[in-house]
Amino acid sequence: MAEADKDKRIDPVTFVRQVEAEGRKITWTSTPETIQATIMVVVMSIIVALFLFMADQIIAILIRLITGLG
Repeated sequence: MAEADKDKRIDPVTFVRQVEAEGRKITWTSTPETIQATIMVVVMSIIVALFLFMADQIIAILIRLITGLG
């Protein structure tokens, strides 16, 4: 190991203290904000799924019309 790498090492206790200090700086979202964001993700996922389903069905119909298989 190079000398510079040895200088960057810290002991486990110091590391845990630094992690705790950084953890206290985090701004957590409130429960209502988390629920609202979750609902929005589910709704948008359903909308995208429906759009892709409809696009797939339309393309399948067009291919059947073009190829005469159906």
